[in-house]
Formats: sequence, structure tokens, C-alpha cells
Amino acid sequence: MSVSGFTPGQRRTVIMLVIAVVVVFGMLTGFIVTSLERWESLSPVPVEPAVSVLDTPRPTSTPVPSPMSDEGILYQVQAARLFDQIAHQVEMLRGLSPRAEVPLSFLDEREMTALLRQFHQDRDPESQLLPYAALGMLPDTPVSVRAQAVAGVYVPEQEQLYVATGRPPSDADDQALLAHAYARSLQDQHFDLEAMDARAATTDAALAVRALVAGDAVLMTALYRYENPAEADWDRLADLAADADQPSYGAELDRNEAWVRVQRFPYWQGRQFVSEVFRAGGWDAVNQAYTNPPRSTEQVLHPERFLEEADGPTRVVVPDVRAVLDEGWDVLVEDTLGEFTVGLYLDTELPSEHAWQAAAGWDGDTFVVWEHEDGRRLLVWRTIWDGNAEAVEFEQTLVEFVIQRYLPAWPLDPPEGLPGRWWETGTGAVSVSRAARYVVFVEAPDPNTLMNVTEVLP
Repeated sequence: MSVSGFTPGQRRTVIMLVIAVVVVFGMLTGFIVTSLERWESLSPVPVEPAVSVLDTPRPTSTPVPSPMSDEGILYQVQAARLFDQIAHQVEMLRGLSPRAEVPLSFLDEREMTALLRQFHQDRDPESQLLPYAALGMLPDTPVSVRAQAVAGVYVPEQEQLYVATGRPPSDADDQALLAHAYARSLQDQHFDLEAMDARAATTDAALAVRALVAGDAVLMTALYRYENPAEADWDRLADLAADADQPSYGAELDRNEAWVRVQRFPYWQGRQFVSEVFRAGGWDAVNQAYTNPPRSTEQVLHPERFLEEADGPTRVVVPDVRAVLDEGWDVLVEDTLGEFTVGLYLDTELPSEHAWQAAAGWDGDTFVVWEHEDGRRLLVWRTIWDGNAEAVEFEQTLVEFVIQRYLPAWPLDPPEGLPGRWWETGTGAVSVSRAARYVVFVEAPDPNTLMNVTEVLP
């Protein structure tokens, strides 16, 4: 034997055995890889038939995939496949094709809530709340933004769609929210949602534009979610969409009925508005509405006025009254609040039917609040109405409102030559006056300021 301990023949035998083992292992590895690739290629991917809501009132049923893992890359691949199915169906139902691929990002619950909270904070919620708080509809409370994790949400500022991980893919509500999010991305690609929002310069106009956008998305979601839209649970869908798009601003505001109705307006009334536009001309009419969107909540509450009239609200002038005030006053708010806010304001103290009937003749308004450096405020809200009869009705209703809201309110005799009905309240003085189609509401810190301001109002 050699020093190695093996004869030449034994060494040849050992080498042959090693080579055989290597060859067999290589064949087995190839077989496993090939089998995995074949399994992947044969995994069923359901393909939905092309349908159009314009051709049939019954859209294809929502796909319900088999259960899948919620961990790692496999979850993301399978979730992306499900999303592709949803996206294809939304495109067919809505009649819009994507102009670019929508990036998907997968976030866990903590990441999703943190991201959405930051987005909502960046949108300056205090400025959205300010007109309603200045009018006295909302409490003067610090804003505490809190977002909830949802199945999916589209963020126009980033042109990005975020999908939550770890949620059951067979949940019909979550799939509906993914459809809603994708519908929003199509809206953004075709109609530029940020630009539309930027052009809406008043609270009234902004609510009207959001009603078009949100109503379109809710209607689309209903067509996706239900085989028969006549059986749709519209309130539930609207609430799901609103909760996905909007955060909580704190427990006190969450309990405030007026603020809840403001937040829900684009979804509740917006869906009804878009449904009427759709009935008038299908998706073509809805698409056309984006080129000439509703300019006031009046047009949203009364879709026939949007469909029949091209004109928007009448411009109302409120002069700068600082010349008759002492030093230290600055404009805090200057805005147009609209028919919806008028009705909602009256509804906080009066029977609903009475309040909304009085608001229905609205034609325009300007709302201005001046604030003194010591905290005192002066409010002037000048409105115009469709006719003298509507102005008289609103004036009488507003008088009823003042008596209820400012209880106790002690009647005052207006100084000679000044119009309206005046009251002294526990916090100052208020007046309601009318001149033809115009009705003016003034709230001042004291009767003397009320007199000085009223003298210079048109």
C-alpha cells in the first residue's frame, strides 16, 4: 500500500464515488428548481371578464381568493396579484384606463397609521376647522390627529397607493376599500385632484369639489362591491370610505354631530349628487363634471341646479370695518360657507326640516371674522338669497335661531336710523337685518361696536 493508505485501484474507486454523488446532487437540485418554477407558472390567476357599467347594471362579482400567508415576500406577491384583479375590474367598471402604473407600497399597521397621521397633519387641519369654530359650531379645542390603519389608501401628494399587510384578503370590506383607493388613483391621473382642490378657494367650493370626487369613488365602490347596486348599503360604504380618507381630530370633535356631518358630506351627499349626474349621462357626464365642477354645496344638495345652470353663487361684498374699530384688529377668517353650512348651523338649534327649508334659497355669502389682539372677536356674515321671499324666510328663521342660541338674549332698540333686530347677550351683542335680498348677521363684543360696524355695512 502507498503512504496514503490506499492502493491505486482503491483511489480510483473513491474518486468515481465522489463524482457520482456530485452528479446526483446536481440533478436533484435542478429537479427542485424546475418543479418550483413549474408550480409558480401553473398557479391559477383568475381573470375577470371585461364588463362595463354602461352596458349592464350588474357588475362582475368581487373575486374572493383562497387564504394566503401574511408574511414576507410571498404575502406581497399574492396581495399584488389580488390588487391586479381588483384594478382590472375597477378600470372596466369605471371606464378609465390608467395613464401610468400606480406604485404600491406595503406597510404594517404601525407604519400605516404613522404615515397617514403625518399626511393629515401636513394638510393643516386647523385651517379646515377654523371657519366652523369661528362661527361657534365647533368647540375651541386643540386638534389631535389620529389615523387608523386601513386596507389601502391612495395619497395624491405622492401619487402612491399604500396597502396594509396582515389583513385578511377575503374580507369583502377590505377589498372594497382597495377598489376605492384604486378608483381615487384613476381620478388623480385623469383629473389632477390636487389641482382641483387648490382651485377651490373657499370652504363652500372645497366641500363641493370633494363631494364630486368622493361621490364618484363611493359610487364606483358600490358597483364593485355589490352584484346589484340597488341592494348596496350606501351608508356603510360612505362611512368606510370616509374613515379611510379622514382621520380623527380628537374625542371632543369626534363626538360633535356638526363636525361629523361636515366630514361625511362629501361621501353622503356626494354619492347622491354623482348618482344623479350618472343617471343624466353615464360616466361621460361624470367625467365632464371634472372640467366644470360644482362651485357650491348648493349645487351638490340640488343636483338639478348643477345640471341645468352654468352660473355659480353670487359674489357678496363685506367691507373692511377696521376703520371704525380701535387699534389691534386683524382679519382672522374671510370665507364663503355655502348652503350646507347655513343649513347645518340652523339645524344645531332648530328643527331640521325648518332649518334646511330656510337654507334652500341661498345664493351666496361672505363670512368675515376680525380678532383683536386681546382675544375679542367681531363676526359679520352677509348673505344673498334667490328672491325677496327667500330672504324674508331666512331672516325670520335666523331671528328664531338667535333667540334659542344666545339664551338669555335681551332685546335692544337699534340706534336711530339703523336696521334690524338687536340683542344683548352674555358675551356681547348681535343683530339680524335685511335689505331686499340681503340678510346680515353681526356678532360684536359689545353694543357700541355693533353700532359702529352696522353704520358702515352696505
